[in-house]
Amino acid sequence: LRAVAASASVPEQLEACGETDLAARWREAARAGADAGTAAARKDGKDADTLIPSTLRRRALGALRTAGISAGPGWQEVSDAAEAAGVDAVVHLLVGQGEGPGRALVVRPGLAPLSLELTGLAAADRAPLERYVDAARARSAVTAPGVPLSAPGRAEAVAAWEAALEELCDWAGPAVMGPVLDVVRPGRPARPDDPVRLVLLPAGNLGIVPWHAARLGAGAGAGAGAGARPVYAVDHAVLSYAASGAEFVRSAARTRLPLAEAPVLVADPRATLAYAEHEVEALRAVFYPEARCFGFLSRNVFHVDGTPDELLPLLPGGTGERPATLVEFSVHGIAGDLPTVSRLLLHRPRGADDDAGLLTVRRLLGAPAVDGGGGAGPLVVLSACETDLSTRDHDETLTLTTAFVARGAADVIGSKWSVADASSAVLMYALHHFLAQGADPAQALRRTQLWALDAGRPALPGLPRPLAVRIEGKPALSADAWAPFIHQGNPAPVRPEGNTVGHA
Repeated sequence: LRAVAASASVPEQLEACGETDLAARWREAARAGADAGTAAARKDGKDADTLIPSTLRRRALGALRTAGISAGPGWQEVSDAAEAAGVDAVVHLLVGQGEGPGRALVVRPGLAPLSLELTGLAAADRAPLERYVDAARARSAVTAPGVPLSAPGRAEAVAAWEAALEELCDWAGPAVMGPVLDVVRPGRPARPDDPVRLVLLPAGNLGIVPWHAARLGAGAGAGAGAGARPVYAVDHAVLSYAASGAEFVRSAARTRLPLAEAPVLVADPRATLAYAEHEVEALRAVFYPEARCFGFLSRNVFHVDGTPDELLPLLPGGTGERPATLVEFSVHGIAGDLPTVSRLLLHRPRGADDDAGLLTVRRLLGAPAVDGGGGAGPLVVLSACETDLSTRDHDETLTLTTAFVARGAADVIGSKWSVADASSAVLMYALHHFLAQGADPAQALRRTQLWALDAGRPALPGLPRPLAVRIEGKPALSADAWAPFIHQGNPAPVRPEGNTVGHA
């Protein structure tokens, strides 16, 4: 991911240290990589997980190291970026080695980094995580698009996953989030109306955990009485995630485009998600009346098919004359066996093979990032399944979500598991409701999740009836419904001149 994100500047760095041959080979490989993901290449047996050859990457990295050029930011640069972005802490999470404890490396503005010992991340105490990894893998296999609801073992796999998720959330609070929050806010009372801002960088299979859903206790802060819900990390923190310190530094410097200036909404082009049309129609009617719409919209005779070739020019790094300031994909998402073939299912042109309708990580990373940090980018909302999930070793550094960030999006909302399209549509409407009120994307997602957790939640103005009936009178939603969505990208709060959303 880092190699691709930095590909625009690597040749220049190589030339600066006298490696002109390596620079030329890198440029040639980058050009070839843009076309290497074609169906013909894959059918010839070429490695679909290769963008720039690993041997070339290693040679280039070795040359840059020899020349004294750092491969990534140091802690001081991370600390400075956190201060500029208004973030209380950037937290690297590491599992224990051997029988030893895990660690949280906590980087705070103006302070030396703190290495916090976490015994809950030792091998002996990670059983809930290991059980969840196994359960998530089994659930993904039986809930993928096209697998019938009556598939053998489906109900059992889903039930086992739900139980494992509950256990995981119970473990994640005392194991990690409780100790981290205690360090980040010393002497600062824990108040839901005064959340800290954290960016989490979980290593290895810690990336599969919805840390915002870590349970910190019961009752206090969630309402008094016997029916009080648990207290979660999201009650006390605005949480963002990042693939690495380098990706955090890059995205924290990126500014946001005005969402209502050139929004793009995509309603499942394959017309298999019953609520995708309701979601897109509601967003267009209430928040984005000038949106360009793609996909299946029965009441819109001017809809455009929504192929990858139609949408890629509108994304960062694309060649479109009017790039999108917001892109909402209400489509199917699938985490691939290889990270680079994780994909969004879009429209397949008539007569073409199915690959022509897939927007893969590989295609997203086929174009270099639009900047090396800084610049402006859109908000990308992936109202789809498994867009921040990797099925290989569950190291969530290379996913559809991270690919959109690397390509130049300012903010991306992704998902860690598959979710019902009805509840997803309601949550995404709530997200845009809070964006319209002036919240930044990370804060808007937190408010959405707290709204879902509120059994006495207020009605959302303009929510269409087909979506309203899915939430009205419902108790506080369980973690499997509200917790799949996460934020990556710029973690900063809205500036005084921040972007606003038109609200009808």
